[in-house]
Amino acid sequence: MYDALIIGGGVAGLTAALYAARQGMKTLIITMDIGGQLLTAPRIENFPASPPVSGFELANSILEQAKEFGGEVIYDEAVGIEEVKGGFKARCRGGEYEGRTLILAVGKKPRKMGAPGEDVFAGRGISYCAICDAPLYRGRRVAVIGWGEQAHEAVSILRSYGNQVYVVYSGRPEEDDRILRGLRELGAEVMLGVRVEEVAGDAVVRRLILRRLDSGERVELEVDGVFVELGYAADTSWIKGFIELNERGEIVTDRLGKTSREGVFAAGDVCDLPYKQAVIAAAQGAIAALSAHNYLRRISGEPEVKGDWRKLKP
Repeated sequence: MYDALIIGGGVAGLTAALYAARQGMKTLIITMDIGGQLLTAPRIENFPASPPVSGFELANSILEQAKEFGGEVIYDEAVGIEEVKGGFKARCRGGEYEGRTLILAVGKKPRKMGAPGEDVFAGRGISYCAICDAPLYRGRRVAVIGWGEQAHEAVSILRSYGNQVYVVYSGRPEEDDRILRGLRELGAEVMLGVRVEEVAGDAVVRRLILRRLDSGERVELEVDGVFVELGYAADTSWIKGFIELNERGEIVTDRLGKTSREGVFAAGDVCDLPYKQAVIAAAQGAIAALSAHNYLRRISGEPEVKGDWRKLKP
């Protein structure tokens, strides 16, 4: 049985593994890939103490750190969790694994347009994070797909880098709609009642094929980048009933990463904290791991370590 069973190989899960393994905990990461949402980021410029680096490179560097301290990785998909004597069991497609503590870092997945070419150009002109990738498109023609506060924030960020921004939305809000007014005030060209039918290009995105829903007219929009701002969904249906989730399917945690079930912790974008950034997910992963370490100390009759890093292993 492992001391720390971590489900998820994004920045939160990898950092949790690093911190758990560094405290001498026998640690296993169960994940389908390494990097999670980081893999959609071709260049990350805002991770502290790191030069500009791709999401893939950042994820793998954290993984190597975790491995140096004995962390292990199994590439598998978790489909269920249950409590067993002395801990928890993760049921996966390829087997079952047990741990004295459980850290859930399964992240969130961006909602996609569902248009042909989207998967082909993900990371090659299609981005799901304006705050991450806007600097890469400085002064270019870009499209934002979506509506609401998230789309408004993306347009604001993109316009600050001098981009010509088109907003593509399938709905038709009233002329006095607050979001519509705000987008126009930012200088965006808003295209309403339009659906994305295809993403086209060569090595990178070059244009969007659009369809006007009222007339059926086909429209081609030349762009250098596409920012999909349709929100994110937490894939937590498989743990529903095991721990408390909010109305969006996010895991409810406290400031120490504790969930509603003793011995189960969570970190990263799957949690109910509103800020979804790599550095924040990494911090939550560290907190969850240290909380799991303290939990094991407590149930073993040892004093918990509270706020004094010198008591932790160097």
